[in-house]
Amino acid sequence: MKRIYLDYASLTPIDKGVMKEIRKYSKDEYTNPSSIYSSGVKAFNAVKDARTRISNVLHAHPDEILFTSGGTESNQLVLNMFKSKKVLISAIEHSSIIKHTDAMHIPVDSRGIVDLDAFKEMLTNDITLVSVMLVNNEIGSVQPINEICKIVRDFNRKNNTNIVLHTDACQAITHLPLYVEKLGIDLMTLDGHKMYGPRGSGLLYVKRGLKIDRPGTENTPGIMGLALAVEKSEILREKETKRILELKKYIIAELQKINPNILVNGDIENAVPHILNVNIPNIDNEFFILQLDAKGIECSSKSACLRDEDESYVLKSIGANSKNSIRFSFGRKTSKGDIKKTVKVIAKILGK
Repeated sequence: MKRIYLDYASLTPIDKGVMKEIRKYSKDEYTNPSSIYSSGVKAFNAVKDARTRISNVLHAHPDEILFTSGGTESNQLVLNMFKSKKVLISAIEHSSIIKHTDAMHIPVDSRGIVDLDAFKEMLTNDITLVSVMLVNNEIGSVQPINEICKIVRDFNRKNNTNIVLHTDACQAITHLPLYVEKLGIDLMTLDGHKMYGPRGSGLLYVKRGLKIDRPGTENTPGIMGLALAVEKSEILREKETKRILELKKYIIAELQKINPNILVNGDIENAVPHILNVNIPNIDNEFFILQLDAKGIECSSKSACLRDEDESYVLKSIGANSKNSIRFSFGRKTSKGDIKKTVKVIAKILGK
């Protein structure tokens, strides 16, 4: 039985070209880039080149790219910068931020979009960091980062403060352009395994003027694979966004034919195409996922990072019912045939 993978928001398969790059720098050109002998210098230059290639995609400076082991480490580096400081985060941040800080939570509306009026009211002179993820990993909502940036900058100018703006953009890079100057952010998190890149690879964009140190030997194979994954995300973005958006529209329409009471959690319009969270009345989502799994379809009920939680705090924040909700997420290997089969299986499970 061919299995249909619809959990790309959790983990993407490694791109074949990326895997080839990882093998090259694991087997043949494996030297420590901190070494002073010739092969070490070669590895150092390769890492330097990777930093430049990534900065070109992000429209950043090469020295603003800090390589990490993934999104969680990048987020933790940011939080550690502002330890014991007053921090504002959205109520639906990734668990690596929301579980590890006592920050105040900016409320979101039923679409999963930050309440800008509430945000303005919450800004005070003792705030040092604002962290709002660009794309939510459970419902796919896209935050108005430009407007948030403008609010922060205006506040800084009027009050002579220096509030720093961070965004977790791990779910954004495959479908949104990430030009750091246009976004207006000071810090940005990216994760390799959300963009068909290596496991255990990631980066933190750190705007000039800020300083974060990360000691240790650089992961040359991971860095080289990450650079290629970033470039491929840029190259394929327009084509894949258009294709996957059509798949998303199709499955929503077909699900609502099965039952008009099946609703999308969050905003349909202001969201990335590859994440779809739906509420299906009168189901137990965990049992439903097992039923789908038995038919070869793999999806999720919430973020994999919330495995031990009873319900999703993201869905709770927007007033949705966690117990009846399923997250489908699509990727480069998802075909219309996969979606058609998924709809047929769902209809059968629901007795339609």
